[in-house]
Amino acid sequence: MKKLLTLFSLLFSFTLCGAQELQLIEQKAADKVPFAKPFALQFSLSHTPGYEVTVAKDSLSKDFEITQMAAQRKSPGTLIYDFTALPFTLGKSTFTVTFNLTQNGKTTAQTKAEAYIDITPAKTFNDKNLREIRNPSIPASWLAWLIAALLLGALIYVLYAWYKKLHEKQLSVSNAPEDPRPGNEIALSQIDALLDSGLWENAQYKMFYNTLTDILREYLWRQLKIDASADTSAEILARIKTMPKLAPLRAQLRQFLSSGDLVKFAKAVPSLETRNRDIQLLREIIVETSPKELAPAQEIKK
Repeated sequence: MKKLLTLFSLLFSFTLCGAQELQLIEQKAADKVPFAKPFALQFSLSHTPGYEVTVAKDSLSKDFEITQMAAQRKSPGTLIYDFTALPFTLGKSTFTVTFNLTQNGKTTAQTKAEAYIDITPAKTFNDKNLREIRNPSIPASWLAWLIAALLLGALIYVLYAWYKKLHEKQLSVSNAPEDPRPGNEIALSQIDALLDSGLWENAQYKMFYNTLTDILREYLWRQLKIDASADTSAEILARIKTMPKLAPLRAQLRQFLSSGDLVKFAKAVPSLETRNRDIQLLREIIVETSPKELAPAQEIKK
């Protein structure tokens, strides 16, 4: 289903944009979330450099309350949008969002993303030993019920209006500040942060390797100005054949990318030894293509 969604988005973008391009290359969202509990969604986009990507707010699903939205640029042609949402409808729901590619206030292309999510009932405390402190009483007439219903409706409206106004202030898109450090230092620190993230310990291997390969793609852009954010593993290996810095490391890159593809697409479960080998390969690639004053690759955390 996700592959069909991505293909539809690509065709939709191409039809609208002509020479300009806006593509949804990846989306991350939970399959199930509890009712009224905040959850995260992430959409990765590839677009023609020099254009701005914005969210068409009227395209957002009414079944969800958006409490936070932020954009982070990875390269001139790639952008990641992160959302935090509250689900307010039980059962199968679809989170929808349309992204616009604009220049000088004019929309030149669009792409639509859809995430299918099962909203489960919130957990409640159900103990048969509990009972009311006093017996429930019935109002003397229907008028009392009507007044109570009107008061309850007015209270719900006031609370909802206050809640919406409060969270509208948080609904703003902000680009992350540019990291002034060299690309090699950023990449090595990102590897350390990934090892400390707990993803491996919680057996979230696919997300672990998604992040690990993203570190390589971001490093290629920051250090070598190679925008490989939308390239497949085969396309990356084909591009580096004639690059003096990367051509000698083609075997290491092939092994690293192949290992990641097995986990991300074939659902392979990597061993700790495989993980350590892949991290060491990435460190070696970074060190070999970095300025000579860079210190030797760090030891892998156990």
